[in-house]
Amino acid sequence: MTKIFAKTLLVVMILMTTACNEEFLERQATDSIPEENIFADPALIQLFVNNMYLDVPGFDHSLYDNITDESRSYWGGGPRNVVQGQWFPDNNPMEYWAYGPVRKTNMFLSKIDAADVDEEQKTNFKGQVKFLRAMLYFNMIKRYGGVPIITEPQGLDDDLFVARQTTDESFAFVIKELEEAIPLLPETHGTRAVDVGKANRHSAKAFLGRVLTYYASALFNPAGDVSRWQKAALVNKEVMDAGNYKLHPNFRNIMLDKNNEEEIFSVQYQKPFREHGWDSWGQPDSQSKQDAVERSPVQEFVDAFEMKNGKAINETGSGYDPANPYKNRDPRFDATVLYNGATFFGATIYMYEGAPIDGINLPYATITGYLIRKGMNESNKDYYGSSGSDQNWIELRYAEVLLNYAEAKNEALTTPDASVYAAIEAVRQRAGLAPYQLAAGLSKVQMREKIRHERLIELSFEGKRYWDLRRWKIAEQVLNGKQFNAMYITKNTNGTYTYKAKPVDGVPYVFQEKMYFMPIPQREIEKNPNLKQNTGW
Repeated sequence: MTKIFAKTLLVVMILMTTACNEEFLERQATDSIPEENIFADPALIQLFVNNMYLDVPGFDHSLYDNITDESRSYWGGGPRNVVQGQWFPDNNPMEYWAYGPVRKTNMFLSKIDAADVDEEQKTNFKGQVKFLRAMLYFNMIKRYGGVPIITEPQGLDDDLFVARQTTDESFAFVIKELEEAIPLLPETHGTRAVDVGKANRHSAKAFLGRVLTYYASALFNPAGDVSRWQKAALVNKEVMDAGNYKLHPNFRNIMLDKNNEEEIFSVQYQKPFREHGWDSWGQPDSQSKQDAVERSPVQEFVDAFEMKNGKAINETGSGYDPANPYKNRDPRFDATVLYNGATFFGATIYMYEGAPIDGINLPYATITGYLIRKGMNESNKDYYGSSGSDQNWIELRYAEVLLNYAEAKNEALTTPDASVYAAIEAVRQRAGLAPYQLAAGLSKVQMREKIRHERLIELSFEGKRYWDLRRWKIAEQVLNGKQFNAMYITKNTNGTYTYKAKPVDGVPYVFQEKMYFMPIPQREIEKNPNLKQNTGW
């Protein structure tokens, strides 16, 4: 533990300016800090807590969006292996076995009570670290189900062969951890900019609302215990009623306007200290500065966008024109998808068959006839490969809270009430749909489908869809055996276009029943004889 955060300290100190000061920088080395020194210095304790936030995953390079019904990757690799069912206990691109970061949280919580720091700050630190530990465990549970629950820093004399808890026991631990963290945390750390990057009472409760929504879902609630939905609805509603967050008025700018009123918890970036490549990864080849064309939306995703009048494209009265398919769509379409003839980073991008440089299936070009626009900063000229961008990764935002509430409340009732309508319609109103209201008198099943559709559109390319399909236990229905489509566009001599959908995957998607729970990493099974592998692996 003597070099837990060597090489990252300077970054953290600059990113989180509340953690330290110039005097501290002058008197402490930044290459190594012995464990025994950490809890003797309040500044080092703060630094250690800040460092643990670096363990929260940020921008995903290309995996999770490209293994759903959202998009595909030109580059293949891990996403292609997942689509083809070629992932195993010793080769799982989605693996997340986070006991290294868990050990840091355990060590901290075992020592903080004896540390020389005032009680108010000590309580705050404990709340933050319990929140982070809950997040680490939740990200394992949603993959594997029950996992070993370790809450003390293990030594060589301890029993290292810890067995898995059940899924229910594992969720119970995370829920209890968050419920204990919430009263320990402050209402605010002083400013929204800090609150967005550090857990406070409201963000911890919002995350608890997400955890409870998962726990109530079909994958983790096979008996259909309605009380789980009731508790999830209650907690999400408490977040809504607190009034600490609201929808940002501009959907296009949610990721661009840093620390805005919709952000609840984000992974923080700031050039030049911490960067990512989101603005590069979405570029067409004509504007690439290395590592572009990472996400090509599939036609099924494009077709899921309603018209601006709120009607599905195949619904009577929608006004959809197959010869002009991108006109008058849900405004979130233009903010999310880059399509043929759209202006992007100051240039018009053409992706029809035979178009120079960016035409579909040319080397390093789109493989579906589309690319993404969501969250990309079109004023940024510094993008390059995996650097040059510093939008926050918004792990949790208020629109998800509204949708979590709508889902939980709908499932808790026999028929959706006015509050379910209000939550989902708030999201649709902000999107710019006119009318944004849903049809009156929807059944529980009909409302469920509306909520799921809204999540697909609103939260697309935010790393949520794959986990939704799993927790609803509909991944087999939506993905397995399907071949998703590209749009091949032909430019006619008169300047118009014709459109023809063709398969993009080449082979049907493979999602088997056993895949709802991922395999425990093989190396962990070999190290620990008490770890039981998930069924089918």
